[in-house]
Amino acid sequence: MDDSERMALLKHFVGLTEEISRGDYDRAHEIFALTNGSQGDATVEELAEAFGMMLVQVEAREFYLEQIIDKLKETNMRLEEALRKVELLENIKTHLSKFVPYSVKSLIEINPEAPDLKKHDREITVLFLDVAGYTRMSENVDHNEMNYLIERYFSAFLDDIHLNNGDINETAGDGLMIIFQQEKPVHHAVNAVTTALMIHDKARSINKGESGRHEPIIINIGINSGVCSVGSTCLEGISGTRWTYTASGPVTNIAARLGALATNGQIYVGEETHCCVQGKFNLRPAGMHELKNVSRLVPVYEVIHLG
Repeated sequence: MDDSERMALLKHFVGLTEEISRGDYDRAHEIFALTNGSQGDATVEELAEAFGMMLVQVEAREFYLEQIIDKLKETNMRLEEALRKVELLENIKTHLSKFVPYSVKSLIEINPEAPDLKKHDREITVLFLDVAGYTRMSENVDHNEMNYLIERYFSAFLDDIHLNNGDINETAGDGLMIIFQQEKPVHHAVNAVTTALMIHDKARSINKGESGRHEPIIINIGINSGVCSVGSTCLEGISGTRWTYTASGPVTNIAARLGALATNGQIYVGEETHCCVQGKFNLRPAGMHELKNVSRLVPVYEVIHLG
C-alpha cells in the first residue's frame, strides 16, 4: 500500500469516527471491518481495534444508561403517584383540621404514629359563653340572618381566643366551650378571664357597627378552674364509632352552670379561678349559689369590666 492509499484509508477511518462521534452509528460496522487485516495496514488495523473496543464500551455504557433511565422513569412515576397521595392526604388533613381542637392537632404532630389521646387529669380553666336571648332572637330573626350573626361574632372572637392560648373544644349553636391548659394554673386562669374581657370588647364593637340592623348581642360567660379529665372519649354504637376530645368532670360542669347563671353580659368565675386571678382583675362577690346537679353551694364572683 503506497502513501496515497494509506492516507485515503486514514481519511476514511477519520470520517467514520467523526460520524460515530456525532451519534451516527450507521457505518460503525466498517470500523470493525478495518480490524480484519484486509486493508494491509497494521497501523490502521490497530487504530480500528482500539476504536472498536472503545465503541463496544460506549455502547455497553449507553445500554446501561438506558436501563438506568428506564428505572428512573419508573421511580419517577411512583414518586408522582406518592406525591399525589401526599397532596390528597394534606387536603384531607387541612379540611379535617378545621373540625379538630388545636390540642389534638398538637398531640398528633408531636407523635403522629401514636399520639397520646388518652384521658389525663390536668389542671385547666374552662370557659363557657353563650348568646343571651338566642332562642327568642331565633324566633324573630330570619334563619340566614341568625347564622350570619353567630358566625360574624364568633369569628371575631377567634383571634382573641387563640391569642390567649385558648382552644375551642365544642360549639353548640349559640355557645362555645373553650379550654385553657397552660402549665401553671394562674396562667390559664388569667388567660381565660383576659379572653372573656376581650370578647366583651369585641362584641360591643360589632354591636356598634351593626346598630340598626338587629338588637345588640349580649354574651354571658362562666369560667371555672381546677383538675379535669382531659382527653378522648370513644362512643360506640351499631352505626359506628365516634371520638370526641374534651374536658370532663365537676370543674367543667360548674363552668357551664356559671355561664347559665350569668345574665346581661356578666362574667362569672368560680372559687378556684378567683383565687388565681384576684389582684389582677376587678372582681366582686356575687354570693353563694345553688347550681344544678351540684350538691353544695358554690361561691360565685363577677369580673367587673371597666372598659
